[in-house]
Amino acid sequence: MASMTSSTFHPLLRYVNVRLQQGVPIVDSDLNELDDVRKFELRAFLKWYVGDGVPEGTNGFQITGGLSNDFTIGAGAPAGGGSSELDTALAHTGRIIVDGLDVMITTDLAFSAQPLHASKSGAAALAAKLGVPVVAALTTPGTATTLVAYLDVWEHLVTPDDDPNLILPALGVESCARIKREWAVRVGAAVPAPGSSDFLAGHSYTALAGLNRPAATALIAPSNIVDKRQRRLLLPPAHLIADTVGVDPFDYRGGANRPLISLRTAINALLAGQLPTTGEVAVANGPGADLLGKAVFLDNANGLVIVWQSGQSGTSQVALARIDLTNPSLTSVPATPLTSGGVHAAPAALMLPNGDFLVAYQTAATEDPNADLKLKRGPLASLAGAGEVTIAATANVADQRTQAVLAGDFVVFVFDQSGSSTDKWSYLRYKHTDNSFPDTAPVQLATNSGGRAVHTASAGNVVFIAFHDGTKLTAVLLNPVTNTVSSSTQQTGQATDIHVLALSATSALVFYNSGSGLSVLTFSGTTWSGPAAISGTDANDSQPAAVQDTDGTIWLLSTRRFSDNTNHVVVRRRNAASGDWTAPQRLAPSTGNDGFPAAVPVPGQGIWAVWANDRNGSTNTDLFARRVVTAI
Repeated sequence: MASMTSSTFHPLLRYVNVRLQQGVPIVDSDLNELDDVRKFELRAFLKWYVGDGVPEGTNGFQITGGLSNDFTIGAGAPAGGGSSELDTALAHTGRIIVDGLDVMITTDLAFSAQPLHASKSGAAALAAKLGVPVVAALTTPGTATTLVAYLDVWEHLVTPDDDPNLILPALGVESCARIKREWAVRVGAAVPAPGSSDFLAGHSYTALAGLNRPAATALIAPSNIVDKRQRRLLLPPAHLIADTVGVDPFDYRGGANRPLISLRTAINALLAGQLPTTGEVAVANGPGADLLGKAVFLDNANGLVIVWQSGQSGTSQVALARIDLTNPSLTSVPATPLTSGGVHAAPAALMLPNGDFLVAYQTAATEDPNADLKLKRGPLASLAGAGEVTIAATANVADQRTQAVLAGDFVVFVFDQSGSSTDKWSYLRYKHTDNSFPDTAPVQLATNSGGRAVHTASAGNVVFIAFHDGTKLTAVLLNPVTNTVSSSTQQTGQATDIHVLALSATSALVFYNSGSGLSVLTFSGTTWSGPAAISGTDANDSQPAAVQDTDGTIWLLSTRRFSDNTNHVVVRRRNAASGDWTAPQRLAPSTGNDGFPAAVPVPGQGIWAVWANDRNGSTNTDLFARRVVTAI
């Protein structure tokens, strides 16, 4: 054999071509390196941009059973034969990509018929020549065992000493050597991995099939074979992305406007009567009762902030968690305690224009005459240690159940004042620009007479307030700048679980449970209308929470009792043209009972829903969150 210069190709040097120069001799290493450069680029493309596996249209290297301690390695080639070797190799040959190497099989072959199989008389000599081990034969297992059939691929140098056809007949001299791609199917406990004793340098491996072998059984039945090949490789046309998800392929590859979940997941959810959602995020998942109110909002750094009453320490305290909405892989978030010591309960929370968080809460149990209202404000990192500011501390009166809403320069606190000689809804204004309280005392809205339902929402510089005073529902419009209440409406009868959705300074919706179902009051211009019953609801529908997304669609979350006597959160959507509501869809499948939903619209992400669940015990309610996909 003629001598050959050792390979000069080093892929990490990043040489991509070999250029001839005048007066410089052409040597074998130059041409060989040029060939190695091209081969490496093709292999890298197949490995990283196509992937390992069997291409669409062939079924190469399929393992089939029905033999005793043996199986068949199928060519899986398209029917018919080629008109030439080139046509056969292109169109009528089974193939598989392994680590970027295209491997061909032309005909079906029994595992034991491989030239390297230990049962073949020349197997040992061939193995020594190729520098590989023989293919071990299968034996009847004494105990049930699971093995894997895998493909071993390598390359070796073929010279005229190996193949006389490489000698040119007309000249009687040898031609250039060739590199040949070899393969063998082997069986072992696992596919060889770097560092294992059966892994050979320069070899590539891929799993073909799992072999589940029963004890004392020689036959390898088809039912005992599990196909492990990657299959149906095919680069799709670019317009497929636009056709399925409506996104430009260039934007899609850049990560822009990609669906939050797979189309399959979305369709399966809809078929099951659920809304498509992302995975569940555990917000508060520990011992004790975690009670969620309406204190859920979006901060200015794309974070969903949840503030609630936590019972995990044994005493009710206020806790906060923040979900980073730029991290789609979150499954849980840590809770930050904001209070400690005695009881701190029923928090309300919001974000101020300067980026401060504001959290308000009561300092004793509900109906305790020592309950006062306090607030903390500051950046998230220092909020827990911020000093308390008194909102209301009326002697012998429980200042409690506060709601907080931002309106221009003001935060308006609406709360219940309950004592032996008083029971009323009141409000106080807090000017966040200078930390002052313009009202010297709480301003009374109405006498409660036992009423316990209130909710507020703002738009621009006005605040919508709705409350129940024991006999009737009242909805008003408060201007905190002029400190005047106007545009009042009253509805007699029961009204619980009140929720206000402000759409603009002249438009709002008030949802509530009327005792026979969910109803809604509508404010437009300066006039209230309704109430209108929401069709398909009954006395078992409660705890409404509504949001308007960036497309103007209104989504209504509520708690509904199902036929198995469990409660779950359902979602309805309002038809913008007719005002009708769609049939309820479950937020997501879950065990236990769900309730107390809250929701926040997030631009580009649909809406985020937060709710309570008692899957860990009826006295151990926990909080969870999901992103609801409202558009693909």
